[in-house]
Amino acid sequence: MQNTDHTTENFRALVERRFSMAAASPEGYYIHLLSKTLLDFSIEEKWIDFQFIVDERHVNVIGTAHGGIMAGLADECMGFGAAALLGLKDETLTTSDMQFNCMKPIFKGDVLRVHMCLRHAGRRSIITTAEIFRDEDLVFMATENLFRIPRGNVSSDSMIFKA
Repeated sequence: MQNTDHTTENFRALVERRFSMAAASPEGYYIHLLSKTLLDFSIEEKWIDFQFIVDERHVNVIGTAHGGIMAGLADECMGFGAAALLGLKDETLTTSDMQFNCMKPIFKGDVLRVHMCLRHAGRRSIITTAEIFRDEDLVFMATENLFRIPRGNVSSDSMIFKA
C-alpha cells in the first residue's frame, strides 16, 4: 500500500522524523556511520538531495573514502528516498542488487551531495539511482533494485515502522 499525496510540508516532516529515529538508535548502529542531512527534494520529479560529510571513519588506509562506505551511503539514500517518496506505511524495502562506479577519489573533509532518483516503482520491485557530487564534480554513481516487503514479514520492533 502506498500514499503518494505528499505535500512539501508533510514530506519534509516525514523525512526529518525518520532522521531523528535513526539518530536515536543505539550508538554503534550502521546508520550512525552514514549520518546525512536533507538538502532539497521534488516529490513531483521523484528525487531527493542529501548532504554527507566524509570523516576519519570513512577513509581507507590510503586516505580516500572507502568504496564500501560510499556504496553503503548510496544504498541508504536510495532505499530511504524511495520509501519516503512512495509514502510506504505497511511495507518496507530491501536491496536485491546494486551496481556502482567510483569515478574520482573522495577525501576526508569532502562535503558531498547525494542526488537520489526514483526511476521505477512497480508492485514488487523498485529501481533507483544515486549520483554523488563534490561541488559540481560527479565522484560516484549507483543503480539499485529494491524489493517491497510487507510489514508482516519484518520484525515488529523495526524502527522503520515507528515513524
